[in-house]
Amino acid sequence: MKITRLETFLLNVPMRQRTITDSQSRVESVEFIQVKIETDDGITGWGFNWNYSKGLHAVQVMIDEVYAPALPGRDPMDRAGICEDLLYRTHFIGRVGVALVGICAINLALWDIHCKSLGKPLWQVLGAKRDRVKAYNTDGGWLSWSTDELIRDMSALVERGFDTVKMKIGRTDPAEDYARVRAVRRALGDGVAVAVDVNTQWRLETALVWGKRLQEFNIAWLEEPLHPFDVKGHARLAAELDAPIAVGETVYTKYAFAEFLDRRAADILQVDVTKLGGIDEWLEVADMAARQGAPVIPHTNVQQKVHVQLAASQAHVPMVEYCYESIADIWREPLRVENGHYNLPQEPGVGCELQPAVRGKFRVS
Repeated sequence: MKITRLETFLLNVPMRQRTITDSQSRVESVEFIQVKIETDDGITGWGFNWNYSKGLHAVQVMIDEVYAPALPGRDPMDRAGICEDLLYRTHFIGRVGVALVGICAINLALWDIHCKSLGKPLWQVLGAKRDRVKAYNTDGGWLSWSTDELIRDMSALVERGFDTVKMKIGRTDPAEDYARVRAVRRALGDGVAVAVDVNTQWRLETALVWGKRLQEFNIAWLEEPLHPFDVKGHARLAAELDAPIAVGETVYTKYAFAEFLDRRAADILQVDVTKLGGIDEWLEVADMAARQGAPVIPHTNVQQKVHVQLAASQAHVPMVEYCYESIADIWREPLRVENGHYNLPQEPGVGCELQPAVRGKFRVS
């Protein structure tokens, strides 16, 4: 089998709910780069990457002008060789950022071809440890919600079967965060796990003071409390707090994750396949975490179909985030969540193809 052609699609998909915010961002739409790789065997692989701000046009140019010309004639099963070759083509302008975002999309498309050639979904190719995956829900806990809205929406999630929910914190005055978490805990009771996410906005001094105070509410974890490159700060925080520290949404290489593990700077790794070089690197990080006894709980906004299948293949991945529910149906054969659990996809492949109607309606270039 040989690769014959690569095509890209740049899309901007609007959110179908009121504008959501965290301490970093205001989200009104999601930008996608969709990659289509064709082969002489008639098997087509689909990959993607995404961003909730703008900038993926730069990725499209990188793929179209640098990566795509290097692929025809290559064996799509040679993922490691292809991705390493592509990385060296952009070696001097970055091994993360734009370069890696594009390589990840290609890696997902190559895995899609591999799985389809076997006639199996990704989770079967990797070897599943279970037939469904627990979900936790973030969609009721946005920073822009009032306290009353938080309580209403998070209570509704619990009624739907979610026993773990997450809320955003990181307001200018941490005392407001404290009051909001207290109100949610009182409303939901002790039987529901409540995680909190700072989205990297605290300084170490703030995290030490308010992280300890939030422990009063038995938080499930404290997510991204500090700048993601501040491993030393995370290590001190993890040593002084009893609450688990979670990082990974903005960690971009296996080497960075290894440093967090080696310095005991994180208790939970939220490894995101779309922030790394693809599935192969995700599996390497998951293996590192397993050896050191650290659970992996993938960060997920729109990439549930990939992460749920990866989670099903790993015994130390207890759950996967459910988020951006209003646009969950943009994928071909979208995943369903029932009673707080994801059902696994049955179609062969990785599941990275957007609906043709979505590509048609929201394509930018």
